[in-house]
Amino acid sequence: MTVSKIKNIITGIRRHYDVSDASITRLTANLEECNYTRGHLLTRPGIRDYYIYFIEEGCTRTYLPVNGKEVTNWFSCEGDITFSSTSFYYKQPAYEFVEVLENARIYIISIEKLEKLFETDIELANWGRVIHQDVLFKMQTLRLDRLNLTAQERYDKFCLENPTLLNRVNLGYIASFLGITQQYLSNLRGQARF
Repeated sequence: MTVSKIKNIITGIRRHYDVSDASITRLTANLEECNYTRGHLLTRPGIRDYYIYFIEEGCTRTYLPVNGKEVTNWFSCEGDITFSSTSFYYKQPAYEFVEVLENARIYIISIEKLEKLFETDIELANWGRVIHQDVLFKMQTLRLDRLNLTAQERYDKFCLENPTLLNRVNLGYIASFLGITQQYLSNLRGQARF
């Protein structure tokens, strides 16, 4: 595979850490192209997943079943990665669903191969460390926002940080992510400042 096929992925990687062309080439040699249709589930609760998913085209959401409802806790788009955290970190079955929201071109690598790359390529290992610390910080910020910001402020912040998602993602998923009902989100959108 040529790196020209994964421009969004390379941009996404370098958004977190300035990985050299040589390290990108090593990673690329281990990626396998997959095409998924809207609605496909990359991970499911109770099943261990063995892959990391690099998104070149398309969008996914991560969600959990809670009291009979789907609670969205993350979105991933072009240039992002997605995976089951329990499968990646602990070699355990997933506890979350990762769903493809639109037809997508995604490159996969086995967790085992990625870990071997981390052991032999310091740049890729540093990218892995930095992306995980960035995501941890974002997750902590989301929790604090739920405690300290009004629903309107959370929606406004979501719009500023994720402008492309507004027209790509079901409003119910965004409402769930923000911790509000879909009807309340519709009211907020009517009053939107963006």
